[in-house]
Amino acid sequence: MKQRPSPWLRLRLIALACAPAVASTAFAQLPPTPPEGRPQAAEPKPRLFVAERIKDLGKLIDGDKATIRWRLENQGTADLVIERTQAACGCTVVQLREEEKVIRPGSVLELTAEFDSTKRRGEQAKTVVVHSNDPIEPALKLEFKAEVEALVELDPQDVVNLRNVQRGATSPQTLSVMPGGKQREVEVLGLDVPAGAPITYAVEPLGDASRPGGRIRFTVTEAAPLGRLAVDAKLKVRVDGTELDRPVLIRGEVVSELTWQPKVVDATRVPSNRGKALAPVLLQSPTKVPFDVLEVSAGPLLSATFEETQKAQARTEYLVKVTVRDDAPAGPFAAMLGVRTSCLDQPLIEIPVYGMVAAPVEIEPPLLLLRQDGSPVGSRRRMKLQAATDQSLELGEMVCDEPAVQARVDSVASAPYRHLRFVDVELNGRVPPGTHRTVLRVSTNVRGAERLDIPVVIEAPP
Repeated sequence: MKQRPSPWLRLRLIALACAPAVASTAFAQLPPTPPEGRPQAAEPKPRLFVAERIKDLGKLIDGDKATIRWRLENQGTADLVIERTQAACGCTVVQLREEEKVIRPGSVLELTAEFDSTKRRGEQAKTVVVHSNDPIEPALKLEFKAEVEALVELDPQDVVNLRNVQRGATSPQTLSVMPGGKQREVEVLGLDVPAGAPITYAVEPLGDASRPGGRIRFTVTEAAPLGRLAVDAKLKVRVDGTELDRPVLIRGEVVSELTWQPKVVDATRVPSNRGKALAPVLLQSPTKVPFDVLEVSAGPLLSATFEETQKAQARTEYLVKVTVRDDAPAGPFAAMLGVRTSCLDQPLIEIPVYGMVAAPVEIEPPLLLLRQDGSPVGSRRRMKLQAATDQSLELGEMVCDEPAVQARVDSVASAPYRHLRFVDVELNGRVPPGTHRTVLRVSTNVRGAERLDIPVVIEAPP
C-alpha cells in the first residue's frame, strides 16, 4: 500500500503551488516603468538677486545730496518685472525709468536713489523696497545708512513767524544762526531776499560771547501791503571758510496802525435782556498815532455808541459799546458792528456780533401736553412763567379755547418771588377721542408780553 504524505508536507506543497499566482498578482499591481527619454523642463521663473543690499554712505554734511546705487541682477530664466519702488521717507527719491522696469534673464540693472540730508541730524537709516514678480521674494528691501552732521543750526529751524507786524515796525521774532555740533567759526554773510519783498533785515551779534554766530532781525517796510506776509529767502553763511546756503521761510501778517479786541462779540451763552449792554470793543492805535472814530452802527436790533477813553494819549483809544434795543424781538440774532474811522488804511472796521434776545417772559415748558387717560399725571401740568428782568410779574386773566382746560396760579409756591409765577393747568372735562390743539391765553403786566399765547395739545384715547 502506497504511503500518504503527512499533513505538514501537504500544506507545504499547496503553498509552493500557489506561489506563482501570488507573485503574478503582486507584479501586476506595480506602477508601470516610465519610458526612457529626456526629463520634463521646469517652468521659467525670474529671480532677483542683489549682492550688497545695505550701503553705508558714511558722514554727510547737512544739505548734502548723496547718490546710492544698487546692482539688481536677474538670475532666473524669465523676465523680471519691477512693478514699483517704495521709499520709506520723502528725503529719498528713486530714479527708475519705465523702460528699465524689465530685466532680461542674466541681465543687470543699476538702481539709483538720491538722499537729501537737508534738516537731518545724526544717524540715518532709510529703506527702499523693490516690488517685482519674483515668486520667492516679491518685496525685496534695500537699505542705506549715513551720519549727518550739521555745520550750522538755525532757530527757528523751519519757519520764521513774524506774527502781526505793523508797517515800519521791527518784529520781536528773530532768526538765530549758530554752529553745529562742534565748535566752528560761523559768519552770517547775508540774506538773499526776492526783489520787491516787503521786508528788510539787519545782522547783529548773537549776544553770547561763548558761542559764535549771529542774529537776524526783520523789519516790515512802510509800503508793505496789509494782509498775509510770505517771503522765501536764502541765508548765506560761512562755516570754517566754507560758504553755505540755507532756505529761510518768513511768514506773518502785516496789520494796520489800528487794533481792536475782541475780534468777535459773542453773547450766545446767556440770553440778553432788552436794554442790556454787550461786551464793549476797545479800538486803539498801538503806535499812538491820533485818529478819529467818525461813526458806529450795528443794524436794527442793536444800538452802538463810542467814547474816548481817558487811559491813553488823546485820540489814540476808543471804547465802542453795543446795547440790545428795547424793540428787539426775542430769539437769536447776528449783526455786524461797523466802525468808520479817519485811518487811511482802515476807514471801515467790521466786527461780527452774535447773541440771543431773551423773551420778556420765559415760559417753561413752552408747550403743554395733556392726556385724558384717567390718570392724574396725564391730566395735570405745572408751568413756570418768569420775567426776563427782575421786575414784578403779575398775571391777569387765563382763558383757554377748550373749556375743559382750566388754569390757576399757585399762590403759595409763587409768594417768595416777585418775577416768578407757577401756574397749574388741569384737564377737568371730557373731550372727544383724538388729538386736539388749542391755546391758553395769559395776560401779564410786562411790556412787550401783555398777552402770552401758550399752545396746548390734548390726547384723548378712544
